[in-house]
Amino acid sequence: MRHRKKKWPRIIGTTVGTLATILFLIIIIFGGSGGEKDALVIMTEQLDGLFNPFFSTSATDGTIVSMTQIGMLSSKYEDGEVKVAYGDDEAVVVKDYDIVENANNTTTYTFVIKNGIVFSDGHPLTMEDVLFNYYVYLDPVYTGSSTLYSTDIVGLSEYRTQTVGSASDDSDDLITTQATTRAKARINELLNLFNSEYKKSSTKEVSYEAMKEAIINYSVSSGYKSAISNNASDVTSQNLLEDYEYALKLFKEELESDYQSAQESFNDSPYTNYSEFKDEIFCFMYTEGYVEVEYEEGEDGKIDRTKIKTLTPAYPSSVKTKEEAIDYVYNDKISRELNIILQYWATATTLTNEFTAKAKEVILQENISEDGTLAVPNIAGIVSLGHTALAGTKITVNGTQYTIASKHNENGTVVIEDEKKPEYDILQITINGVDPKAIWNFSIPVAPQHYYGEGSKVGVDIANNKFGVEFASFSFMTDIIQSTRNIKLPMGAGAYKTTDSKNSDTPSESGFYANNVVYFKANNYFSTVAENIENPKIEKIRYQVVSSANAISALASGSVHYISPSLTTKNYEDLSNLSSQGIKMITEKQLGYGYIGVNSSKITDINLRKAIMCAMNTSLAIDYYRKGTAEQIYWPMSKVSWAYPKDDAANDNGFDYPQLGTWSEDVATQNIINYMQLAGASAGDSDLQVTFTIAGSSLQDHPTYKVFRDAAALLNGLGWDVEVVCDTQALTKINTGALEVWAAAWSSSLDPDLYQVYHKDSTATSTLAWGYNYLRTSGSAEETKILNELSELIDRARETNDQEVRTELYKQAMEQILELAIELPVYQRNVLYAYDSSIIDESTLPEKINPYSSPLERIWEISFVE
Repeated sequence: MRHRKKKWPRIIGTTVGTLATILFLIIIIFGGSGGEKDALVIMTEQLDGLFNPFFSTSATDGTIVSMTQIGMLSSKYEDGEVKVAYGDDEAVVVKDYDIVENANNTTTYTFVIKNGIVFSDGHPLTMEDVLFNYYVYLDPVYTGSSTLYSTDIVGLSEYRTQTVGSASDDSDDLITTQATTRAKARINELLNLFNSEYKKSSTKEVSYEAMKEAIINYSVSSGYKSAISNNASDVTSQNLLEDYEYALKLFKEELESDYQSAQESFNDSPYTNYSEFKDEIFCFMYTEGYVEVEYEEGEDGKIDRTKIKTLTPAYPSSVKTKEEAIDYVYNDKISRELNIILQYWATATTLTNEFTAKAKEVILQENISEDGTLAVPNIAGIVSLGHTALAGTKITVNGTQYTIASKHNENGTVVIEDEKKPEYDILQITINGVDPKAIWNFSIPVAPQHYYGEGSKVGVDIANNKFGVEFASFSFMTDIIQSTRNIKLPMGAGAYKTTDSKNSDTPSESGFYANNVVYFKANNYFSTVAENIENPKIEKIRYQVVSSANAISALASGSVHYISPSLTTKNYEDLSNLSSQGIKMITEKQLGYGYIGVNSSKITDINLRKAIMCAMNTSLAIDYYRKGTAEQIYWPMSKVSWAYPKDDAANDNGFDYPQLGTWSEDVATQNIINYMQLAGASAGDSDLQVTFTIAGSSLQDHPTYKVFRDAAALLNGLGWDVEVVCDTQALTKINTGALEVWAAAWSSSLDPDLYQVYHKDSTATSTLAWGYNYLRTSGSAEETKILNELSELIDRARETNDQEVRTELYKQAMEQILELAIELPVYQRNVLYAYDSSIIDESTLPEKINPYSSPLERIWEISFVE
């Protein structure tokens, strides 16, 4: 269990959030962006501001980035199935492609790269950019959410480990394990020193200055040195001091995020019954545990945690401002609870991830010569044919013959001497065996190398194995790929490019996203992405952070012309009443599902996680939506997917959760008691202190609100101490593994492959949410066995194209997910779109939509009614 802040249950909710993707609302606001009447303003949930194609994690940030990018491939829905989209009608890099299974049990993917594509800044998109992106994603110290590295590309393990031969696969796992151990030792150096100083302190605190002095006089251990440098003499207490300062910086940022969340967390009943919650300082201090709460007794003589008797501030009355409040909590906690911060706050997760990446760099540098020469300079299975002996020859791809580029200009473009006989760069990627997900893994966005790689010590010379990427360099990833500019100002070949409120071509880092508005303007080079693609019809687009509760009223007033609210009965009726004004609605099944997540690093006993799941009456979530537009699900997968179990298994997963049939509190209570006994837990134990979190700030506006409310009441009646809280920063905290139990929603991928979200070797943020870092190092024998079996099933499902076989393997894998008790499936729902047909030209919207698309999937084709 985590160290928790003592406070009474806060029960709050909002519209559904998600880890992978959040469905967003699109609106046109006249006057909502500098008084302009010609801008399409897209409503978005809260943004993190990490607008980097390689490292953005939240779906909202990803949506912003996607406006500026095009991918190698895209997707389309035909004849009831999802197919790869490519060619001259699609805004993608690939003109043509094919897949060939070879006699030596490998599969080769061949991609013809289009000529003439230009980035929004006028630079050409070439093979140099394509390979740069692949090598960034496949670098061993890359820590973003992409799992391209999980594809078994020929030579990839050798490259990532700089180990030649069959031992490279084991070396990759060994390096990761060693790096994790060294990162833990690096954090423990600070942790142990603080604990030592704390024990010696008569006041039971270690001030900032005292800790600094202790660090300066401290001799760092050999284990600490091995996590930072290959040369032990280079590492001193100064490095430890820098780690301390960095940890404090992260913690301060975390408190600032908490303060923002607290301002929107107490605006509804029951908090409106208490005048104290009108004070934002009090709200923040309450959130951080600096308010003593006395509860009323219920009729049964037990404490009723839904009724407050007294609220007593446990902080000085002199704290009057936001800055003073944050500083007070900051100084108190770093002096008294630095050990807790370094283990259980989101700060600890960030440090672990970054320190692990750095440790990988140190380990891998041991295999590199002093002059930087790599033993394995490239990935053997990724080849640009125009930079090999095949340059100038012909190749047949998908039944069409192409001439492989024979020459290149200095800027990387293909030399075309005869327009009637064009030549093309051809990329071939060869994998071991077969992998049905591989084609989608290769569909990466192609960001400009000259922009995101600016400042790299490695130039681009494909023929000589230079791809603009510094191999296994932590500083390259943090200081270059993630430079401030590259985080704040995305750039690519997408339909739109960054601007500001003045529609500038050179916006500042602070001007692009200012006052909760993100500014875009049309990319006038966009028509270069395909012969049959035109530049965007709408010149200006804005993304604006707006409360979803205001969407329909804005539509009714004429300031909003396109929205996607939850399909509740009230929303549907309100929109129906607007039909006379030209308001129209579209509904479709969602490619995704609602779920409840449980973090195994916070709820460490598997049986207590199962007890929590038994308390959840997931049928209550269905009441939130309009009748017939949502249903309970029993497997952690969207019912839209072809792999979702069919027939009797569809509504019976064989577990005690979610409960089948009509809800029985007696059955739930007995199941909870049974699992508590298996865990050896008794009423009042500290392990039974749990926080349920819903993303957002509105009490009633979340489908899982009633589920959490009733579950908390049931568990508390059995001796638990459960609080239900809201948090506007919850989606970010999920991605850092900071929450215990939460409600959110997945937007599923095109292929049902489970690797990214559930495999033990995945580095995606979802594995932090499940607590995999804990399970991999400290999980029980039972948990380790389940996780290994789950990962093996996922691997086996990747080794065949047979859908029937994959369906059965995924069913078995989902049984392991349920057995591990980290995710409880809740509902499958429909999505709702509504728009003003007197404003948006209906003829420019797609004729049909499906679960894999939205009316705005080709946003560059949409125009206003003339």
